[in-house]
Amino acid sequence: MKTALNATLLALTLAFGSAHAADAKPAVSDAGTPAVIAGDVVKAEAEVVGIDKKTRTVTLKGEDGNVFDVVVGKEAKNFKQIKVGDRVIAEHMEVLTMELKKGGGLRETVEKDIDATAKPGQKPGAIRGREIDFVADVKSVDAKASTITILGASGRMYKLKVKDPKVMAEIKEGDQVKGTYVVATGIAVVAPKAKAAK
Repeated sequence: MKTALNATLLALTLAFGSAHAADAKPAVSDAGTPAVIAGDVVKAEAEVVGIDKKTRTVTLKGEDGNVFDVVVGKEAKNFKQIKVGDRVIAEHMEVLTMELKKGGGLRETVEKDIDATAKPGQKPGAIRGREIDFVADVKSVDAKASTITILGASGRMYKLKVKDPKVMAEIKEGDQVKGTYVVATGIAVVAPKAKAAK
């Protein structure tokens, strides 16, 4: 499961391409127990139409024609490389991976920041977000609605929709689920669109 998640993050960080978590199919974990991948990616594109180097402000024009300013923090080491006419691609991603964990154990939650910027010399880009690894108890199963209610380490209850009926059939009250939730936003500068030949 970690491999699928890391592949999605890598695609978001490096390519900002067509890695859509929502298209991922339910999978089977290394232990052979059912696993679920669900999520969504929202992508937006804009053109750099102005740069104020003193205030580190970049003026962007979206595909809908709206113009807006973005202040680029000092952590963006490649700010000087941004040029009028460059395109900026931003993606917001939410991914939940989950696998069934038979047998009891401790509920736990481990959170970490996702924070990466482009290396010197590369086109400017960055990814920011949170990754939450958790083990939670299955408190109830609603087969008709295809939902489960889980209890996390913090004592909060969460209701999750399980799309695959085969996976749903395997989950029972008293089981545990082990999962990772990632929410991240990435932004990258790409080369301007080529002019059409006349």
